[in-house]
Amino acid sequence: MTSLLLRHQRFRWLWLGQTVLFCGVQFWFVAITWLMLQRTGSGSAVALVLMAAALPRGLLMLVGGALSDHHPPRALAVRASAVLVLCTAVLTLLAAHGALALAPVMTLAALFGAAEACVYPAAMALLPQLVRPRLLNRAHAWLQGSEQISNVVGPALAGVALAIGGATAALALDAGMLLLAACCFVQLRPRPAAWHRDAAGGLLRGLREGCVFAWRHGAIRTGLVLIAMINLAVLGPVVIGVVELVSLRFGGGAATFGALQAAYGVGALAGVALAGRLDRFRLDQPASALGWLSAALGLGLLGLAAAGDAWVAAAVLAAMGVGGGLVGVMATVWLQRETPAALQGRVMALAMMAGVAFDPLSQALAGLLLDVSLTAVFLAGGGALLLTALLVLRRAPNALARGG
Repeated sequence: MTSLLLRHQRFRWLWLGQTVLFCGVQFWFVAITWLMLQRTGSGSAVALVLMAAALPRGLLMLVGGALSDHHPPRALAVRASAVLVLCTAVLTLLAAHGALALAPVMTLAALFGAAEACVYPAAMALLPQLVRPRLLNRAHAWLQGSEQISNVVGPALAGVALAIGGATAALALDAGMLLLAACCFVQLRPRPAAWHRDAAGGLLRGLREGCVFAWRHGAIRTGLVLIAMINLAVLGPVVIGVVELVSLRFGGGAATFGALQAAYGVGALAGVALAGRLDRFRLDQPASALGWLSAALGLGLLGLAAAGDAWVAAAVLAAMGVGGGLVGVMATVWLQRETPAALQGRVMALAMMAGVAFDPLSQALAGLLLDVSLTAVFLAGGGALLLTALLVLRRAPNALARGG
């Protein structure tokens, strides 16, 4: 089955394009976080930039999914990728002229976030047009793996590029990666699809129906909240908090920062692989398992607050990555199990929004907390996760187990 996918030319273009795209986006956020902190020395400035990307990304994610359902997703993916390339190219020119001022960087971040909100759903919508139905499950696993690979390669490559080539060369490399992703999407030749002419009204009604269903279904509502809280509590401290750990405690530079980010990515990849080996293992109460994993992630953040050496931080981050990878797969499977077939697409769009759109927002909040203290970044994230886990574990034996 795997060999069939590898021999499938159209799928290879999609997998390669999405992998390079994810790497480029991870590279972009690591680079801009490091550069803005180095240029301004202000966590608030970083927070404003990342918030500028987070707001359009979060607000437009469902709109991007709707556009992908009612317009050719290949064209949408190519155009949105082109906007990412343009934003990064302009940022490269600003860096080359020493003009990384807050206002233009925020504007570019907002455009970058809006383009992300379109390209991710478009890439997901392309898959059923490229492979046969019996290969969809394995294909989705490969695409999810590409995201985990990007969590390793993107930050590590950003750290090395910043350390060796400096800001301008690093951003130029990132623009080249995003351009390569756009070229891969151009190569796709999906089968013709029928598009709805009167999509607007039906689309709005469909989105409302999916949101109402998710809110009223106790298990799905809690699963989405868990995904969102983990991303809000973990991603910001892992990126911005670790930047300050490297600078203040470890005496390292961009290469050390990239290595620590890669440690988390390696752990996440291992967690996804482990979850794949447990595909036949049935959980009577998945909410309980996810609650305990969330608590473990919270304890990991508290451990980072006390880490005094880089190798200790790397070990903690790797362990947290394993937990995060397990949560990502288990939560998705749980949501799919609880969702009727007619609502799968809309609920998965909400899961994508919870799991992707909040990453820059998490980093922005961590930047604000960094102006209070480094310890506050990790304590806030760890405390939020422990509180969330406690609430989930209290409800797991009753309402959640029944889906009410």
